Amino acid sequence: MGTIWIKEFTGGLDTRRMAETTAGGVLMKANNGHISRGGEFEKRAAFVPEFTLPAGTVGMAAGATGIYVFGSGATPAGLPAGVSYQRLQHSDGVTALTEILSYDLYASKIYAVGRFADGTIFHFYDGVRITSWYDGRARASFQVTGGVGTSTLTALTVNGVSIIGGTITWTTSNENTAALIAASINSTVSVPDYTATAVGAQVNILAATAGAAPNGFAVGYTVAGGFTITPASGFLLANGADSPTGTYQPGSFVKTVSKKEYSTSGSVLHFSGINAPTKWTTDNVGAGFIDMASETSGAEQLTAIGKYQSNIAVFAERTIIIEYIDPDPTLNRQVQVLNNTGTQSPKSVTQFGDADLFYLDNSGLRSLKARDSSNAAATTDIGVPVDTLVIDQIASLTTDELANVIGLIEPVDGRFWLVMKNLIFVFSFFNGAKVSAWSTYVPSTVQNGVDVPFDVTAAVVFRRKVYIRSGDTVYVYGGLPAGFEYDATVAEAWLPYLDANVPTRKKNFTGIDAALEGEWSVHVAMDPTNAVAEDKVATVYQTTFRDGRLPGIGDATHLSLRFRSTGDGPAKVSSAVIHYEGNVDED
Repeated sequence: MGTIWIKEFTGGLDTRRMAETTAGGVLMKANNGHISRGGEFEKRAAFVPEFTLPAGTVGMAAGATGIYVFGSGATPAGLPAGVSYQRLQHSDGVTALTEILSYDLYASKIYAVGRFADGTIFHFYDGVRITSWYDGRARASFQVTGGVGTSTLTALTVNGVSIIGGTITWTTSNENTAALIAASINSTVSVPDYTATAVGAQVNILAATAGAAPNGFAVGYTVAGGFTITPASGFLLANGADSPTGTYQPGSFVKTVSKKEYSTSGSVLHFSGINAPTKWTTDNVGAGFIDMASETSGAEQLTAIGKYQSNIAVFAERTIIIEYIDPDPTLNRQVQVLNNTGTQSPKSVTQFGDADLFYLDNSGLRSLKARDSSNAAATTDIGVPVDTLVIDQIASLTTDELANVIGLIEPVDGRFWLVMKNLIFVFSFFNGAKVSAWSTYVPSTVQNGVDVPFDVTAAVVFRRKVYIRSGDTVYVYGGLPAGFEYDATVAEAWLPYLDANVPTRKKNFTGIDAALEGEWSVHVAMDPTNAVAEDKVATVYQTTFRDGRLPGIGDATHLSLRFRSTGDGPAKVSSAVIHYEGNVDED
């Protein structure tokens, strides 16, 4: 007779190895829960729907005194108490705001970057448009108005230059097809180059750089199988203009650092005057810009900025530049360049603790930190236990969805969240307890006994609570009252296929014991080649050690226990014991 004792789960979710070759102490699935300070698997709290927003607002920000949403019209009727509204208007006063690309607080007021329905970008401070930024890119728009599953867009050109990478098939809806077209334009490099946005069924084509030269360029296309576009012909790029004197092409990312506002714009890092977040021209004390592309290759398109010790880290897709900054711009200098790493997800850049800067790379979640006492920066593979899952999730996202991946720190327990549309990766790190563990949450809420998942479009932290927006609903993790609310969300913890260090010998499975709280259904799986095959052992609601083992039956070389929470309320699994009989000594 023998036992396999799994004392704790301090390793958390780890998918680096096959389930049958992974050691105990980690989990093959750790969903809708996290690892506690004691190394226990603990069910997550509920995502509680607290606010229903009126139609027509976009984005979400945590201000100094509350939660804000945005729009280009007058304050909408029906705005719930506890949510404020900020109006951001296009220069024409008409075109609708469609997206908040970035925001930060400066002197307790919101500095926001908004994108509008025609694809143009404007900067705002405390709701007032900053005229130092002028979007002079030529643009044209069309609507996807019809198609079926066999309808195709086989060519899309501007002035005879192809701007898509291949044939696009009408898929699901006009809106989804418009998003596919925009994604193809953004991933295709042409000369000259173009970018695109999709707003509903509308596709906006924009010249990559400002200027009047592209005005009048004709947009041409070839369709087949009933794919229809409006207007049917004759639309041209227009409204391109050189930036007026004293203005700059607006970028999409902003960050407050040391009494200045910083912004990316193409390859250029801009910074405002000292104590003057709306003053960006060089005639203001402390204001200026640096063309990073003149300092290193790979910085042609900057994506994000993060605080790094006493410096800043400036991100491109495959390059990170560490820059020393000073109130006097002439003293700014490049400290270090890290190649072959970076991010396409500017909102993922998150300060973790005193010395780490987390960010989403194409290869998974990475950390920028000092490698030794010299404070020289190096990247570490903090996300390697879940990189396979993160990479799979990256592959499922569109270009716009990847740009909207969000990093945040849950304020009660200090866990890092990487919010990737419909999946949240959670990092629990408690150094004193030697806990460094990943898990996942599926954003969902239980309605009438049914678990309903939702996609996250915005997430912020305000006063020790995480607020998540999905459509026109704002959810609060754990609910607004002090403490945490729980619902009937199913938390799952799957152990690896364990073999008692004798993988070739069969064991006669006789039962299990477990230390747990809350109600759990317990299952056992015995075939590593068939992950869905499992048998239910029991439903347990308390620790079993003093009451005798829960009986089981079966012969296998490997055994995997699977715990699923049932019912409302908190629940945790602390440890488990597998009982077996048989001669398992290796010859």
